[in-house]
Amino acid sequence: MVQLARAQHAVCQDRPAPRTEEPPTLMHGLTERQILLSLVALALILVTARAFGELARRLRQPEVLGELFGGVVLGPSVVGALAPGFYRALFQDPAVSLVLSGLSWIGALLLLLMAGIEVDVAILRKEARPGALSALGAIAPSLAAGAAFSVLALDQPLPSGLFLGIVLSVTAVSVIAKVLIERESMRRSYAQVTLAAGVVSEVAAWVLVAMTSSSYGASPALAVARSALLAGGFLLFMALVGRRLTHLAMRWVSDATRVSKGQVSLVLVLTFLAAALTQRLGLHPLLGAFALGVLLNSAPRTNRPLLDGVLTLVAGLFAPVFFVLAGMRVDVSQLRTPAAWGMVALLLLVATAAKVVPAAVGARLGGLRSGEAALVAVGLNMKGGTDLIVAIVGVELGLLSSDSYTMYAVVALVTVTLSPALLSWIDGKTPPSPEEARRLESEEAARRAYIPGVERILVPIVARALPGFATNIVESLVAAKRKLGETVDITELAVAQQAPASARAAGEASRGLARLGERARVGIWRQKRELRGSIQAILKAARDHDLVVLGARPPSRALGLSFGRLQDAIVQRAESNVLVVVGAPPAAERAPGRRILVPIIGLEYSLAAADLAAHVALSWDAELVLFSCAQTELGAVLWRDRDPSRAREVARRVVDEAVFRGRRLGVRVVPRVQVGAHPSDEIARELARAPYDLLVLGCYDHGPLGRLYLGSTVESVVVRSRVPVALLVAHGGTQEQVR
Repeated sequence: MVQLARAQHAVCQDRPAPRTEEPPTLMHGLTERQILLSLVALALILVTARAFGELARRLRQPEVLGELFGGVVLGPSVVGALAPGFYRALFQDPAVSLVLSGLSWIGALLLLLMAGIEVDVAILRKEARPGALSALGAIAPSLAAGAAFSVLALDQPLPSGLFLGIVLSVTAVSVIAKVLIERESMRRSYAQVTLAAGVVSEVAAWVLVAMTSSSYGASPALAVARSALLAGGFLLFMALVGRRLTHLAMRWVSDATRVSKGQVSLVLVLTFLAAALTQRLGLHPLLGAFALGVLLNSAPRTNRPLLDGVLTLVAGLFAPVFFVLAGMRVDVSQLRTPAAWGMVALLLLVATAAKVVPAAVGARLGGLRSGEAALVAVGLNMKGGTDLIVAIVGVELGLLSSDSYTMYAVVALVTVTLSPALLSWIDGKTPPSPEEARRLESEEAARRAYIPGVERILVPIVARALPGFATNIVESLVAAKRKLGETVDITELAVAQQAPASARAAGEASRGLARLGERARVGIWRQKRELRGSIQAILKAARDHDLVVLGARPPSRALGLSFGRLQDAIVQRAESNVLVVVGAPPAAERAPGRRILVPIIGLEYSLAAADLAAHVALSWDAELVLFSCAQTELGAVLWRDRDPSRAREVARRVVDEAVFRGRRLGVRVVPRVQVGAHPSDEIARELARAPYDLLVLGCYDHGPLGRLYLGSTVESVVVRSRVPVALLVAHGGTQEQVR
């Protein structure tokens, strides 16, 4: 891909600028003047991108459109024409162009990475047929239309026409990805099909470019066969080897290092390596970035803070540079006559018809609804990204004239102007199907839920932690997460024991975890740490985990709520959430008719406890009762309102939110709202009303260090409970009220 590198070197140049005399001192290969120009150019590009992006947003257009038009203004069409000296001095220095081109490439790679992360392989498998047919419909007719237009309308030779067809066949995946992200439509089925078909078009385009330029020094047929074979081998390698390596690397950096933002750096390293591999294979670096994003979609530790960190880099720096530079390549001053503009209009009509109609037909034949097929077709017609890079390669190869490039660039800008509005209009008339609506609702419920974000569970194997029943609860959580395809790692923290009886008790719990590992072969990564000093060892290990699970004996009514010195210390001082499992497991004969009770209030930690209980209910095949007490007296611990109807309405809304989050699991949920004087009394009455096997409570510690205080209602319920209790004690960020 030498020609591609040369094209990127000339991103902002109309012609090679004369080399100026350089001072003898160099800094990192750049002169002092080139560093200054690079910084000023970068600042100007970012200001332009954000200003025009804001303008587009206020006009209810996607920001990417504003960024592209900002590039047109900053390029030779406006600034270059009005202030040619300023434009040449700032943007036509070869070193400055190279710096900006490098940043632009990083922006394209990271955009494709984010698009890949949003891809759901299960949806792609299901939609493989419409994806393949729509890709075929977008590529083949565009190749023919480009060749015919170039030969008949532009009087160009057939090789030039074929290259114009290649340009027309490409979908600007980076542009459509950003549009879909801005519209929050990435999880729609049509969006997944569009991205998959768009990536196919980009890979096919670079295979065809390699064939056209005879990059391999062989016949065109051999070049195509070699590229196709390499692409298939790369994807197979990523699926079989790359997936495992990526998952291990994500775990290791997150769990074994304390480097600040280490995971963000790892994601960037893996992205660049994957892109470098596909570039070295003669394919396209964007394919490597996209494939890695697909792997990260299911990788452990790929949580929202990590994705937000990468997205900040993309949206704040690299993507604006990429789209502004794409706009700066356009020089409309070359279109001076009405005939030239008429040719642009004709090319726009031919390019749109050749891609939209066949792609829509292909998607429709693949089984999509008419509206969804139209959305896929409009998305595949998006331009203004990789297609412009391919066009530049054509100019470098002498297969595309500068006039043809300018005509196409104007077509790309018009298309990216109209397509987002057309997508919005069609999308408004194409609501999700019932099946897709259920999937989207389930994904939204999972996004709000607590347990999907719990990937690392710490189980201390120490006699004082009474890990017996706690291990059973962990087993239930793991079984549920495994059934849902979620990642979970168990850390068995084996603290050195002294008394033989203690060693026997801990050994039994350890064997229970071993049995758990044998049964849950998928998604389980067990660790074992041997440390001395129970409390300090557990606290230290808890820093790297999402949840610590401890057992405890029922507290004494005379002594108040205390689970033991070790448990109280962990609850108060751990940095992660702590689950304290109090009591013995339910009798085996109760298994067929198990029932779990969860008192709910309008705070996030309470809803987290409900989500935990729902996962246990899924594993137990138990009935889940979500109970909310509407309190009308002043001084109530839970909801307070003098109007009983208002109190009941608020309580019902809280229960509905918990039901929404748990519904995705398919468990049997029974919502109950009770108006009463004291919440603890109402919970006790509910426990007495029907047989329950487990009571799950959410709370947080707000007592002084050294004295456990979880609230009067929680303490009263736990002390009085005759059934086992699972107490989820939250730390930080979980006390906000649900609205």
